Amino acid sequence: MMNLKKLKNLKEFYDVVETEEKVVIYFSTTFCPDCVILNPYLRVLEKDFRDYNFYGCNRDRFIDLAKHLEIYGVPSFLVFEKGEETGRLVNKLRKSYIEVKTFIDSTITK
Repeated sequence: MMNLKKLKNLKEFYDVVETEEKVVIYFSTTFCPDCVILNPYLRVLEKDFRDYNFYGCNRDRFIDLAKHLEIYGVPSFLVFEKGEETGRLVNKLRKSYIEVKTFIDSTITK
């Protein structure tokens, strides 16, 4: 169901964030029931925000990065534009499609 590109290593994370114009990083885990509920909406979000490149990041596989970025709950989202973080929706609470869409809308710089 998910259509996101998956980050493979730490270098790729930094390359993506630093070189791509607009990026959304989705942190999740395989055992997170709230992530499973949100997964079907990720493809819709990609269509809603065609200017952004969406990447999935398994929080457990990148635990040191998650600690560094203070991502202690999933599902969580970070938005970057031109290498700068413009927003974060980071907590352990269940998120709806509308909540995530509203969040990404709020990070867009005009």
